[in-house]
Amino acid sequence: MRLFAALFLLLPGSALVVSTHRHAHAALTSAVLLFAVAHAVLHALSAWRSTTARTLPAALRNMDRHAAWMMLASAWVPLVIHRVHAQPTSTLAAAGLVIGTLCQLCSLRMTSDRLRSALLVLGSALQFVAVALVIAMEVT
Repeated sequence: MRLFAALFLLLPGSALVVSTHRHAHAALTSAVLLFAVAHAVLHALSAWRSTTARTLPAALRNMDRHAAWMMLASAWVPLVIHRVHAQPTSTLAAAGLVIGTLCQLCSLRMTSDRLRSALLVLGSALQFVAVALVIAMEVT
């Protein structure tokens, strides 16, 4: 599930970055790149952690433990940059970011790895759609 999320965020995420680069300013492009890479790397790290029998280095364990917070931070950066440039934000984009945030915050208390993974993937997917909507507002 987390490997699918990593590929989902990396492949369409790279297309979103290219589109943002072509139609928006550099700060928003950098924020979208940070968003796509952070989510893809964190999901890939979690998928790798669940398949390996070796213990991970402390830095990677900490990244995996705090993945929800890092995903939240990287998802809100494009919205903040978008708002700094006084662009209107759609209600649907804001709702997607908020619901994705709630899913990721709920994952912090989960003891089941499958449920935690499902909430993180759902939150990432909702945030990806919200960031795409923010970019669409920037282009029009």
